[in-house]
Amino acid sequence: MKKIIAILAVASAAVGMSLSAAAQGTAAKGFGIVGGFTSSSSNAKNFDKSSVSQYLFGITYKVPLVSGFAIQPGLIYHVKGANLEDADKNHVSAYDFVSSFQTKTGYLEVPVQIQWGPDLLAFRPYAFAEPFVGYQVTKDEDVKGVTVSEDELNSYLNDHKRKFEYGLGLGLGLEFSRLQISAKYFWNFGSLYTAPDQSTGSAVNAAGSTIRNAFKDGKNFNGIDVSLAIFF
Repeated sequence: MKKIIAILAVASAAVGMSLSAAAQGTAAKGFGIVGGFTSSSSNAKNFDKSSVSQYLFGITYKVPLVSGFAIQPGLIYHVKGANLEDADKNHVSAYDFVSSFQTKTGYLEVPVQIQWGPDLLAFRPYAFAEPFVGYQVTKDEDVKGVTVSEDELNSYLNDHKRKFEYGLGLGLGLEFSRLQISAKYFWNFGSLYTAPDQSTGSAVNAAGSTIRNAFKDGKNFNGIDVSLAIFF
């Protein structure tokens, strides 16, 4: 029994020393503010796609762990978007309703960044995986070249946009002093809109269903973001 207690005591001391060393070796830790640039597009089908440049900002909190690992959750406002143009007339029967479409969505996200990187004293390079969930707080749909009321169509699309998002980011970062610079590629999973109507009905529904059909089957936002965090 004494041997077991002694082994546990030594193991606990070793873990405690490792945690302390990791926390002291990494300058950036605790609370920070973060802001950055994001460029996103979509894998929507039957349209030509191009990116939309937007932004992100929020707060973050880093917890150093052992062996170069760290965990960094946050609360971020992240705006994502996509441009769609020139519907493929061979695949979109209602192409004449829509010539171009731009969507921008602002999410309140909770990312949880899992980092690994060696502490090189002067700086710390690291790689990370970042699963995230979010909830839509702002939205902006802009449809051009339609034969129906643009206001009605924009309202229709807003009503059928999914509120919740989830996804994954993979990236690299560099940490020195109290600054942290990172870049990642992210994927939103799931469809951006609810499933298209089985019956199109009105012209507004037909045009709206054309766009919703482009985003079905897991079609959503993807892109890159570059951010700077300052820790206090």
